[in-house]
Amino acid sequence: MIKFLNKDIFEITIVVDTNDGDYVTEVCQITEYKLNKIKPLIEAIKNFKPYNGHTSNYPIGECCRSDLGEKTPQELYKFEDKIFELFEDYCPYNEYGFHTIKSIEVCPAREKEKLL
Repeated sequence: MIKFLNKDIFEITIVVDTNDGDYVTEVCQITEYKLNKIKPLIEAIKNFKPYNGHTSNYPIGECCRSDLGEKTPQELYKFEDKIFELFEDYCPYNEYGFHTIKSIEVCPAREKEKLL
């Protein structure tokens, strides 16, 4: 039987592309309050339209090629800095950053059994 945790706690899974097909996944718990804060940004990312040959929907770190005219997330999506910071707390990150959010899934948080 699955036991769900607090009804105000969710599990968010974010998959990003760090290098043209190198996908990294992060799974975290998030409160309903914080989830509601970042949902407008997630919707904006979902509605991203490529521009001037650029297809990266969230280029950060070294993966943002501003030298080639690529825009930062702050330039692409007009939100307060604290919203970007909150969202990025739940994203997988490596030393070079990432360029594309491939998927975001949310479900109620549940107890897990560690098998190994």
